[in-house]
Amino acid sequence: MQKKLILALLMIALAAGGAFAQLGLSVGGGGLFDLSARNGVKTKIGNDDVYEGFRNMSIGGFIFFDVTYAELNVSFAYGSISSVYVGLDGEKFVNGQNGNDTKLSAMQFGFSLLGKYPINMGKLTIFPLFGVDYNIVLSVKNDGHSIDNPGYNNQFGLLAGIGGDINLTKSLFFRMEGLFHLRLPTKNYNDAKDLAVKGGADKKEINTTWGMGPQIKLALGFRF
Repeated sequence: MQKKLILALLMIALAAGGAFAQLGLSVGGGGLFDLSARNGVKTKIGNDDVYEGFRNMSIGGFIFFDVTYAELNVSFAYGSISSVYVGLDGEKFVNGQNGNDTKLSAMQFGFSLLGKYPINMGKLTIFPLFGVDYNIVLSVKNDGHSIDNPGYNNQFGLLAGIGGDINLTKSLFFRMEGLFHLRLPTKNYNDAKDLAVKGGADKKEINTTWGMGPQIKLALGFRF
């Protein structure tokens, strides 16, 4: 009985291994840099566009699960958030007029699902990438004090770019990805727009803006 059970488990393992090989399954992890700018709201005063928003520069780590034509990423990152104001005649302030206002900090959890098309070039495989991501803000602090409703800064977005795998051994590889993302406006700024319109602002003259910027990832991966 034991021999039959062992044989059955071995057959299941071999079948699973064969399925993984056909899917091209790999896993790995590494570090990421993400910069999201132009998150905010803009309006027009006379002939000038006036903008108020934030810039989120994040550094963190991620893990990925990968099959031949798809990649799932899960990340955890620390963000340094700067307020940005562009006023009349293009006058620009970052973190206040004197540039010395306290920056906000945020802890963030994110995930993305990307489609990819691998092009094998021997030891190097390159692949265009396109997909979606969701950035969840777990906490926001100002000078060490927590700010209410951090989830109002959550953002859904689109990602596109290119990646590459360099084979180090038969199973181990080094992955690089350079992506550009567009993120939908946060609830905070959607609410600010609605409040301004209720206060009498012209709906046609006030608009929320999409966040945008680069995302760079470096990782080590293991291929099954």
